[in-house]
Amino acid sequence: MRSDMKRLALAALAAALPLSLQAAPSVDMTAIRAYVSKALVRCPDPKLKIDPILQTGPTNFFLYDVTLESSDQNCSTHKYMLYSPTTQQIILGTVLQLPQDSRPVAVRITEQTSDSLKVPVTTNVSPFPVPDGLKPVSITKNTKYGPFNYHAFVDASERFLIIGTRGNLREDPGKTLLDAIGAQNAVRRGSKASKVQIIELSDFECPSCGRAHKKIEPLISKNLSKISYGRLDLPLFEHHEWAVPAALGARAIQSVAPSKYWEYANYLFENQEKIGTLPSFDKFFQEWIEDHEIDWKKIAPIYNSPTERAQLLDQVSRAFDNGINSTPTFIINGQPMGFGPDGQYTVDAIKKAIGGKK
Repeated sequence: MRSDMKRLALAALAAALPLSLQAAPSVDMTAIRAYVSKALVRCPDPKLKIDPILQTGPTNFFLYDVTLESSDQNCSTHKYMLYSPTTQQIILGTVLQLPQDSRPVAVRITEQTSDSLKVPVTTNVSPFPVPDGLKPVSITKNTKYGPFNYHAFVDASERFLIIGTRGNLREDPGKTLLDAIGAQNAVRRGSKASKVQIIELSDFECPSCGRAHKKIEPLISKNLSKISYGRLDLPLFEHHEWAVPAALGARAIQSVAPSKYWEYANYLFENQEKIGTLPSFDKFFQEWIEDHEIDWKKIAPIYNSPTERAQLLDQVSRAFDNGINSTPTFIINGQPMGFGPDGQYTVDAIKKAIGGKK
């Protein structure tokens, strides 16, 4: 399932850039191509194109058009790449040209993003720049679960808003991604020492996640001695009514009765339709807890905690900031992958990582 929050990125991608030309840099395109291939979602039958855009874009960066085509149309993507020859910094994402007037940059960003998202937002621009003069930006909208933040950058000229994954050509983009999404917080099982590291980002209410679970769970369960498998919640709360409560329930169980976490996850994925017909997820959850002899008095404060809810929204925000806005997404040894129309490509990739046959 793909989030409507991608509208902001799509609007940014469609924005026109100014037409003054700049010279193309002399860069190591082999290294850049390898970096981009690892940073983008892996697709079947990929065709990757990286073309320089000879127009003035964000200050201190050269601008490239990146297109990934695939036999799976849902996997194809189109992004901008910003590259700084000075610092080797790379950003993969979208670029939005801001209104050019004398108003403060935060006001201009607020106007542009409110229009793109069709909801009111507030904007905070950090006064402290990161390399190449980029200033971090927080864009906040209110939801029924509390404030939700998008993160971006404004360039040194304050003419462009940049939304995307920020890394460095000298560093492994897979490690950069895992650090950025907080993979260290994933609930894990299997062998901690394994070189095969797999992270799942999923939504308990997402039908595609339920189908993926039915295919991938048996494979994982049989090979726990060979892999380290972790899961992060990515509830797409604009689409799914009980995704956030289900994720909060998982957080509470992991804190109070961690041995029950995967049993709970399995039950939700296997019974999505049944749960969706129930009048109250809260009542279902309490009954499940009590039926499994877990102390509800210890679970309830975590399940209902505003702090836990804010931390969950921050986890979703981290994923969106780094281009992960659909579920399920699997990250296999740092390489992100979707599930595709039938999941076989992802299943084969997991088997290959484990060392088995397709």
